[in-house]
Amino acid sequence: MFRNIYKKVIIVCSCILLSASYSYAADQIPTVRVKIFDGVSALHIEGRDIQLIDTYKNLYIFKNHGISYIVVSAGDNGVVVGNKLYPARMVTLLFSGGVVRVNNRMLRGHLEIANIDNSHLIVINEINLESYVAGLVNAEMPHNWPVEALKAQAVVARTYALWQKDRHLNAYYDMDAGFMDQVYIGANSEDNKGWQAVNATYGQIITYDNNPILAMYHSICGGETENSEDAIGYKYPYLRAVKCNFCRTAPGFRWKYTISFGSLAERLIVKGYNLSSVYGFEVLKRSRTDRVMVARVITDHGNIDLDGPLLRRVIGYEKLRSTLFRTNVKDGEILFRGTGFGHGVGMCQWGAYGMAKKGYNYQQIIHYYYKNVEIKRIY
Repeated sequence: MFRNIYKKVIIVCSCILLSASYSYAADQIPTVRVKIFDGVSALHIEGRDIQLIDTYKNLYIFKNHGISYIVVSAGDNGVVVGNKLYPARMVTLLFSGGVVRVNNRMLRGHLEIANIDNSHLIVINEINLESYVAGLVNAEMPHNWPVEALKAQAVVARTYALWQKDRHLNAYYDMDAGFMDQVYIGANSEDNKGWQAVNATYGQIITYDNNPILAMYHSICGGETENSEDAIGYKYPYLRAVKCNFCRTAPGFRWKYTISFGSLAERLIVKGYNLSSVYGFEVLKRSRTDRVMVARVITDHGNIDLDGPLLRRVIGYEKLRSTLFRTNVKDGEILFRGTGFGHGVGMCQWGAYGMAKKGYNYQQIIHYYYKNVEIKRIY
């Protein structure tokens, strides 16, 4: 039953600007739903006044007063607490004290736990937007960075979350807690400086035509950010390439990586491509900012053309750190020499750091990386 919910079609209308009015009462902070864990066999939960409710029947199945520790796992069409099976495929976790520890992650808000295949669980955290941003600012940026950079990150993250929420109305969650969306750790990463950045920008988002923008960002642009159409296939008027000389002091600004034809063949096979051997590699198309848009892998079963993001996924995001690279193919190996880390669209985080160190405030940082936008407080 839950698997049907979990696999609901996500309708993404990237090319349509929404007409909704983004205005909330002062005490009406929107919530977002974040996938925290997926496919875990057991959850180790510690908190005060832990309660589990059958989400569909709205019935209590477990209560415990005071501070307690329980283990929840998937069972036959239900969840197992301790050694007892409760016939509920989805349960809501309630607790007091503001936070609960789940697999060593401190979480706020509202949590739902679901049995997805009688062996594994998924956990969704519904949390108010300000607490969500506080739980990710220090995960996305080091806490000792200038506060103006952290403020910029807070506004960008808040905006990105609302953009995703609007486009996942028919999905079970809005975002993942990993790097493919935004790195959300929870209350573990909160500190006074992070909350300072959140509170100083309370309720502020970035808008274009009165709608939240797709506030993309990345670690290091490598000297110039990228136009959105060359990275994700759709042109957003506010995601324009800009020169960036602020990130050049970033560790790993320049990088290199070597992969053998044999290793590349193995990785392609794992991804489902039909081949046995790789014989060559060449770049077919570059963007205006010199990033690789299409590369060709020459194999014994014909040529395989990969776009830049897919090439990174095949080789590994930590290995092929960006698509801003040059190659040298020799003796059955490909040497990549590149700059930057990430897709290159939107705000460069190390660039924001560099700008803040030079005295720019968060509004100036945001307007530098996102063109013709406004910063608005919506609640």
